Amino acid sequence: MPSKLLDALLLAMPLSPTLESWRQHLIKHLNYPVQGAQSLFIGDPVLVIVSFQHDRAEVLLPAMEWRHHDMQTTKPSSRGMVDDRSGSLEQLLALVEECIALRLKSFHECSHCGKRCAPEDLGSLMGEPTCRECLRGRRVLF
Repeated sequence: MPSKLLDALLLAMPLSPTLESWRQHLIKHLNYPVQGAQSLFIGDPVLVIVSFQHDRAEVLLPAMEWRHHDMQTTKPSSRGMVDDRSGSLEQLLALVEECIALRLKSFHECSHCGKRCAPEDLGSLMGEPTCRECLRGRRVLF
């Protein structure tokens, strides 16, 4: 069982030149805002997460779970990994684009303001999907 210290040391290690070039390419060439360093959070709200480890990049589909009306837990699911030796930037980009398309399909339109929102930002008002902004100040359950 790996220790927290070992995990921290692995995260602090520099990426291989291949992975670093992939990371830089994603930061510079995606049409979405990108935040983060070792893990890239792409989009706002987050559409995809790319986690760089010492020998591979993992593409994760973000998912949120509301534990309470104001407390959420992030539970991303892996959509695939690309190894820096046997994989390619094209494989990584394909996984990222597939994940973005899948995530965007899960967005719904607010029945009140018309804004397209991530599923974790929607509640229900009389059976209709309603964004958190339109629900603010009302007594509803998510």
